[in-house]
Amino acid sequence: MKPIQVIDHLVSKHAFELTFDSKTGAWKTMPQPKEEALEKYYPNSGYASHQRKPKDFQSALYFCIKAVNNYVKLKRLNSVCPKGKLLDFGAGNGAFAQQAKKHGWEVYAYEKAQNAISQIKQKKIILCNQPYRPNSFNAITLWHVFEHLPNPKQELANFYHALIPGGVLILALPNIDAWDARHYKSLWAAYDAPRHLWHYNKTAIEQLAKDSGFTVLKTQNMFWDAYYVSLLSEQYSHSKFQWIKALLKGTYSNLVGWRIKNTSSLTFILKKPE
Repeated sequence: MKPIQVIDHLVSKHAFELTFDSKTGAWKTMPQPKEEALEKYYPNSGYASHQRKPKDFQSALYFCIKAVNNYVKLKRLNSVCPKGKLLDFGAGNGAFAQQAKKHGWEVYAYEKAQNAISQIKQKKIILCNQPYRPNSFNAITLWHVFEHLPNPKQELANFYHALIPGGVLILALPNIDAWDARHYKSLWAAYDAPRHLWHYNKTAIEQLAKDSGFTVLKTQNMFWDAYYVSLLSEQYSHSKFQWIKALLKGTYSNLVGWRIKNTSSLTFILKKPE
């Protein structure tokens, strides 16, 4: 498959290439920066999921949508798993972990960003330093985190061993096959290279899950992501009437993808056999 040429619009303006990896069925960011080199590709003021509070109207809107999303996420988790030990892997500022804790989960958070860790501590959520300890958790959640991990097969194996039999793994991530991805092409904000090291579709996640021993219980659409990603993509393209276009295109992307579970972002609920 022909490589996809993209640019880091958020920070560096450096060019990257997304190449298809036949072993995973996903697209890989190349060159893929080493962990220590990735820090320079994150905004100085902090990544959106790590921010303490909104700094402008757009980030305020992001926080409002995130609060609604956290309610939906918890509802989805509760529908597939009885309350027990939850690991929120890549917990960001701890907003979802805090929501789960308030509703009866025994919550642990794993996070590496120092500015996010301080916020997790303020919320009195237990920080987990050994996220891969075998048979430790009833559920593990990664909300837009899996695409940041360098070795997807190894990570899925780690999560499999960390879950108890019958435990669930929830992955939420951008969908490279969505209408808005095809429409915006190299300007699609959810490529977010090089911070996103991998780029998935349904087929890739389903195959990776199967290879790791998981069963795919559900694939679910994520409604709000199409609007946020469309707005960022319009900003990257320096178009006029960006908010109006983002509203229209985000709605169209949801309409096109909703029935077939192919929206801008998807949630995959995977289960470890009992």
